[in-house]
Amino acid sequence: MPPRILPGAKPLRDCEIAIIGGGVHGLSLAYHLAKSGRKNIAVFERSYLGAGASGRNLSLIRSSWQQRAWAELVWYCRQIWSRISVELDYNVMLTERGSYLCIHSEQSIAVAREAVAMQNSLGIPTRIVSRAELANAVPQLDTEGMLGAVHDPTACISRHDALVWGYARAAARLGVAVHTETAVTGMQVIGGRVNRVVTDRGSVAAGMVVDCAGSGSAEVAEMAGVTLPIRKLALEMFVTEPYRAYLDPIVSVIEDQAYLMQTSRGEFVGGAEPTGHVGTPRLATSYAALRQSAAVLARLFPALRGVNILRSWAGLIDMTPDGAGLVGETEERPGFFLDCGWGGEGYMVSVGTGPLLAEYLNTGVLDRRLKPFHFSRFAAGERLDDGLLVVDAAGETRA
Repeated sequence: MPPRILPGAKPLRDCEIAIIGGGVHGLSLAYHLAKSGRKNIAVFERSYLGAGASGRNLSLIRSSWQQRAWAELVWYCRQIWSRISVELDYNVMLTERGSYLCIHSEQSIAVAREAVAMQNSLGIPTRIVSRAELANAVPQLDTEGMLGAVHDPTACISRHDALVWGYARAAARLGVAVHTETAVTGMQVIGGRVNRVVTDRGSVAAGMVVDCAGSGSAEVAEMAGVTLPIRKLALEMFVTEPYRAYLDPIVSVIEDQAYLMQTSRGEFVGGAEPTGHVGTPRLATSYAALRQSAAVLARLFPALRGVNILRSWAGLIDMTPDGAGLVGETEERPGFFLDCGWGGEGYMVSVGTGPLLAEYLNTGVLDRRLKPFHFSRFAAGERLDDGLLVVDAAGETRA
């Protein structure tokens, strides 16, 4: 049996690497560092494991991206997803369902055509389907006004809680100290370098500190004297009562910022982000947002009108100006590293950022698949805005 992970179960001790955030990014990194032979690794989570966006997401893994940097990283991650349950000895319930990213505008369909050509050059088997093909493939969907869709046959879903606990158990087996209900409240900086992490249970010396705090990553960075271009966005989703087998692929619509999938138990999980609500950084759900999401999805899937919604939830994500993650060692605080800012896509890339960033911390060399996501890109005037994001970096509904 693996070590038990309980609140305050382990005494605090000085560590070689302190990872702040007990979501999939922090736990994936901790596991891969320990797997590489690193000792004295500690993860600090202010709540329970997966309490943030890691436990509040659609758990979608897709490979349809406009930016080559995104496509290369996610395709690398997709190969890892296919074997992650075996590696962690924990079933993450990965199911390949395929996805259709539906498009209304001429501008977006043109972007999608170029993007698919690029994806195909990388070996990603996506393709553009016409409106007629889409209607035939997903007859449940009202395709009125749609020009077509990007079909990704490799898209899949998994169980987010299972991934969190798979990494936590595997990391603990390798000696990682996982501290839940342990909030980081400050950092001690000497000679321009963070050398101590302060928590509400005491402080520990740390040779390296990694910010994997998700929606709290900007606040964590401020403790180190680093300002990050991150803001919080709140996304809401809902779950319906079980329904007959109705929808096999995952369906999303760019212009409506809508997405829907059906679980193996028959429930529908989905949402549609309304203008003005997405940018409200709170975990409380709202009836107005629920009504708008329901109205959009009922229009797209008319047969679902009258299906009862059982519950809804909100999650906070950390969004950068271009919606892409931030990685790398900060210049103003040597020894303080970033793995945050992944917005609504952090879950799907966590299986890849863990091993790549572990290698970076061990060698000082950043893998080519992560280089485009280095935090310094904004200062260099470079961005990774992606026209195939369903929730855009501005948090606004697409026209």
